[in-house]
Amino acid sequence: MKLHQGQIAPDFKVQDIYGNPVSLADYRGKRVLLSFFRDVSCPFCNLRVRDLSKRREELEKMGLHMILFFESSAEVLNSSLLHKKASPIPLIGDPKKQVYGQYGIEASALKMMKTFFQSGAVSAMKEGATIEVPKTKDKSTMTLIPADFLIDTDQKIHTAHYGTHIRDHITITDLENFIKS
Repeated sequence: MKLHQGQIAPDFKVQDIYGNPVSLADYRGKRVLLSFFRDVSCPFCNLRVRDLSKRREELEKMGLHMILFFESSAEVLNSSLLHKKASPIPLIGDPKKQVYGQYGIEASALKMMKTFFQSGAVSAMKEGATIEVPKTKDKSTMTLIPADFLIDTDQKIHTAHYGTHIRDHITITDLENFIKS
């Protein structure tokens, strides 16, 4: 079931890839970006993680906190140099997709294929995306579609952005507008 603007964001209690506890309730009073990604070998996801990591300090100074979910396990995420560089952003491995289910994240072969025709894998590679093959592999859902949620200081969903293809995330401009609102 998809979530909508104005709903209270479902709480979760998980551990990040370093074993630190992470709960949405701990972010009450703060603005939060929750992003749901595919696995660590997804070049589109890697490009987005790289971009968010580069802007982390700037976005945090503006008042935005990020929590990033992956369908890969903590072990696989820890084997990825790119993802380790995202620290101190909490990275959550959710291979059983429990939190994905709470937020209505979908899988769609049609939307996955749409990516290659509309936004193109080649263009992602030109932008510096990498395909990282981890030492340890997970069983991943190649058809998982990303989603982003902007959570306000009262833990209500300000924006629920469900991707229309595997490269579709909320824009940085929309993030900045949310922070300023």
